[in-house]
Amino acid sequence: MTAETVTLTEDACWEFLRDRPVGRLATAVAGEPDIFPVSFAAADGHVYFRTYPGSKLVEVAVNTRVALEADEWSPEVATSVVVKGTAEILEHDADLAAAEATGLVSYQDDGKNVWVRITPATISGRRLTR
Repeated sequence: MTAETVTLTEDACWEFLRDRPVGRLATAVAGEPDIFPVSFAAADGHVYFRTYPGSKLVEVAVNTRVALEADEWSPEVATSVVVKGTAEILEHDADLAAAEATGLVSYQDDGKNVWVRITPATISGRRLTR
């Protein structure tokens, strides 16, 4: 059995993201990296997630450069997509409406009321098969 690695196209990366409900948000403040699981939605060339005041929101406010990774694996196939870009805390009505229109459903309905949008600088993905 020969292993194969396929680089995903940008369109394939977005399609993969649209089908995933959860990813990991990577931040770094004062040289300290952090990773947070987030429910997210991909729409119109952006990634959206909701949060509430806390360390994740503080870190995004201090350093807007973030990465988000979503993946999927099975014994035969592993796929990973990484978005690197700029996070923005949404405040304007039009931006909030666009975020709400994604239909994002969080795993926990725990009062997360702050929307964040990631505007990608790069998006890349790979699929590995055994």
